[in-house]
Amino acid sequence: MEPWVLVVGLVMLLVAVPVAGRRVWFLYRLITSGQPAPDRVAGVTGRLGRAVQSQVVEVFAQRKLLKWSVPGAAHFFVFWAFVILGSVYVEAFGILFTRNPEWAIPVVGHWEVLGFLQDFIAVMCLVGLATFAMIRLRNNPHTLGRKSRFSGSHLGGAWLILFMIVNVIWTMFLFRGAASAAGNLPYDSGAFVSNAIGSALDGLSHDALDVLEGVGLLLHIGVMLAFLVIVLNSKHLHIFVAPLNVLFKRQPKALGAVKPLTSAGAPVTLDDIEDLDEDTRLGIGSIEDFSWKGMLDFATCTECGRCQSQCPAWNTEKPLSPKMLIMNLRDHAFAKAPYLLTDESGRGSLDSGVLAEAERPLVGETEGPAWEPTGGAVIDTDVLWSCVTCGACVEQCPVDIEHVDHVVDMRRYQVLVESNFPAELNQLFKGMENKGNPWNMSPTARMDWAQGLDFPVNVVGEDVESLDEVEWLFWVGCAGAYEDRQKKTTRAVAELLHTAGVSFAVLGNGETCNGDQARRAGNEFVFQGLAQQNIETFKEYKVKKVVSTCAHCFNTLKNEYKEFGIELEVVHHTQLLNRLVREGKLTPLPSGAGAHQRKITYHDPCYIGRHNGVYAPPRELLQVLPGAEFVEMPRNSERSFCCGAGGARMWMEENLGERINLNRTTEAVGTGADQIAVGCPFCRVMLSDGLTAAIDQGEARQEVEVLDVAQMLLASVKGEMATRYAPGSGGSASPEGTAAAAASAGGGTALKERPAETPQPDTAVETVETPESSPVAKATGGGSSLFDTPTDDEPAPAAPPPSGGSLFDPPADDEPAAPVKPASTSGGSLFDVEPEAEPTPPAKPAATTGGSLFDVEPEPEPAAPAAPTPVATGGSLFDIEPDEQPAPASAAQPSTVEPVETTPAEAAEPASGATYTGSLFDIEPDEQPVAATSAPPIEPVETTAAPAAASTPAAEAAMGETYTGSLFDIAAPEAVAPASQTPPPPVEPVETPAAAPPAEPEPEAEEKPKPATSGEAHTPKTDVDINESSSLFDL
Repeated sequence: MEPWVLVVGLVMLLVAVPVAGRRVWFLYRLITSGQPAPDRVAGVTGRLGRAVQSQVVEVFAQRKLLKWSVPGAAHFFVFWAFVILGSVYVEAFGILFTRNPEWAIPVVGHWEVLGFLQDFIAVMCLVGLATFAMIRLRNNPHTLGRKSRFSGSHLGGAWLILFMIVNVIWTMFLFRGAASAAGNLPYDSGAFVSNAIGSALDGLSHDALDVLEGVGLLLHIGVMLAFLVIVLNSKHLHIFVAPLNVLFKRQPKALGAVKPLTSAGAPVTLDDIEDLDEDTRLGIGSIEDFSWKGMLDFATCTECGRCQSQCPAWNTEKPLSPKMLIMNLRDHAFAKAPYLLTDESGRGSLDSGVLAEAERPLVGETEGPAWEPTGGAVIDTDVLWSCVTCGACVEQCPVDIEHVDHVVDMRRYQVLVESNFPAELNQLFKGMENKGNPWNMSPTARMDWAQGLDFPVNVVGEDVESLDEVEWLFWVGCAGAYEDRQKKTTRAVAELLHTAGVSFAVLGNGETCNGDQARRAGNEFVFQGLAQQNIETFKEYKVKKVVSTCAHCFNTLKNEYKEFGIELEVVHHTQLLNRLVREGKLTPLPSGAGAHQRKITYHDPCYIGRHNGVYAPPRELLQVLPGAEFVEMPRNSERSFCCGAGGARMWMEENLGERINLNRTTEAVGTGADQIAVGCPFCRVMLSDGLTAAIDQGEARQEVEVLDVAQMLLASVKGEMATRYAPGSGGSASPEGTAAAAASAGGGTALKERPAETPQPDTAVETVETPESSPVAKATGGGSSLFDTPTDDEPAPAAPPPSGGSLFDPPADDEPAAPVKPASTSGGSLFDVEPEAEPTPPAKPAATTGGSLFDVEPEPEPAAPAAPTPVATGGSLFDIEPDEQPAPASAAQPSTVEPVETTPAEAAEPASGATYTGSLFDIEPDEQPVAATSAPPIEPVETTAAPAAASTPAAEAAMGETYTGSLFDIAAPEAVAPASQTPPPPVEPVETPAAAPPAEPEPEAEEKPKPATSGEAHTPKTDVDINESSSLFDL
């Protein structure tokens, strides 16, 4: 080899290597400037075998990319071209430095197999590059807009990289072809392309071939060095850092459990709150709060857009793109890097652009498109709160970026530090902390679902001492206990377990919310409080095996309670039921009404499927049902489309873009299915609401219904039709189908229910109708049930049931109206609306205890007439002082309704409810009168009201339970009595005026208050901003 070849080669190296080295040092400093993440290092050193397996499966086998068939195969060949052609560069540098054109790699340098692989993979790389070019042309964002997965990506840089790889290939063949023609190539026949090119160059002289070989060698090395510098400054940096990102990822993947709340790399729990100092950062509020693994995530993003193409938010015209989220964070980190890597003393001399970038808030209002802001904050508020945490982005990301963890961490900072979050979440947080459920329902009503079953349900602590006496703990969950439609699933599972001879017990009123929704919404401490409470209960009753019907409960109990010191065997009910069918303990009847011909499709809940990999059991159950034809939706299994309820989105209004549940329902209806099967109460609510809307718009058949897999199995085991309508009936119900549907709701007797009537607001309240979208409407099932059957002229019962039916059960047609308790004045809710005007006796005044629209009234019992006396609360971290103290219930009436006064015989009983010391999440309404039952104008009847003390024994008996306060209670300022209200007298016996007792009236059945629909539509924009509060959580 001529000397000039070596000189030119060394000059190129001296120029390129320092440039590349400087960039590598900058990247290393920037990534390691992130917060510590000791768990990531321990995950590699402590489980080396699994770390190696991840490298083999995901990096070398390209498992995730191959799921995308054609583009995956193309990338597979391009990746292996980089690996195998590395041997060609070893040969090139060996020839350069030794100046020996016949130099070969020791041992393997003359293997024909190696020569064949080098040429073969180079050819396949060219095929892969051509495939990439066609894919990019077909998915051009200039043509497809946001439907293209490349929308928002750096297109010019991608084409440049493709061009440079082509240059690497052709220069390699030039160099090797000349070497073959000159007789210097160490492979005789294996390198078939190189030898073919060499044959074409045989006519050149030896000197010409030497020059051509030298030029080819320098071009090959020079292109590689230029490519190296470009890669280190582009998105294709993933070529080098992706294997590291895969190595240090959360195992087995960043789904299931959310990353624990940490500060400076150490976990933060409730026990640490008192020890936190002012410098402690909870969550992520700036780019430097991310761990080094987060920084590595940003640098690894390939901008391929696979996450974007699967994201339900992006696919329904919302501003969240997981790809753009990571790209914006990466660009901000790189722009702020000089500030982060400079000592405080030298930051003042930095460029003004760097200082301006350092001042940008991480989350807030932005300028320009929310997904690609040109100014303002780095991440738009709507982007942050649009995430449903479905995990589609994490599942599809080929380099294991942990999008969901980053979103939850940023939400944690907004909630715990900034107290800046969507206002709708106040009701969620309040209900979870005060009542132990997100619906803010009475915690003593958790066993209402079991009424009417023809077998006893064992309650731990009452019927069994511990779980050692039974096989399974049946975790009912909040939805299974309170939500009308999910109660039917709970009953169905209980009956199936009983039929199969499986011993189980429930916690009953000892169960409380698992905390999932609070954690995904960023309220980590409420989650931890609920988790610790449940774990104490589990340990007390020796819980080991749990079956759950809720996907969110299943995921939380299985994956997240581990970090708090308990290991449980948790299965989803479809898994257990499938096992019982396989064992022959449950047998669907091959004939009868339950074997009618129908099509069934299945919606994969995200927290069962992607988060936990449970795909087969529900499908196997559906496929064994006689008469059922199973059809898949186009998006299923790992690529299933979310229902839109995850990430606490169930409790927030959806005003941006298309509704996610409508998108998914349209896909389900498009399969022609008669039944849409689900395995999660949240999915059921969302798809039922979507189906109702589709039917109303004439886009779906009347007979299509949404059912849980357990209900379908129970109907088949009983030989009864699960649905109200037979397929092809056009929505005309047969008596057999109606009765069977009601029976299959669970229990030996078909319970008669009626569609609930939607409460109408008072004329004084202006509302925006959101029949199927408001959180309360979702909670109540939209006022109807899949198995409801109308009851005509049902007589009123002789006495009010002790705790009967469902919290949402409406009264029968001819049932006389019972007193309705007015809404509490202390809690307030975004969703409160005043009840429909009805001629009823006076409502019982509610204690101002931060109650809920959903509180269940105790049975009416005679008591001395009493003036409503508010029960003082202990205050709350979330209390908001109203502008004007609302008038007491006895004095406040809607402006359009005449006052209704009662005779002494009809006087209201003393206020009842739990004695309550306040909560973290109590919010007082802005100048809102106490809700009172409105009625048509009635002639006033004079009554005598005597004050009653709230602490009388009768009142205490009516309260039923004593609330001992909240995990986060703080003392509140002393309440000031309204000017218009006379302070109640001291506790004294109350003497009521004598009145002639009326003739014994027919007992009136008590009507349980119906949840009200949303008073107004709320945007996901964060509109709770606290700057002047004295507390972290004051509103």
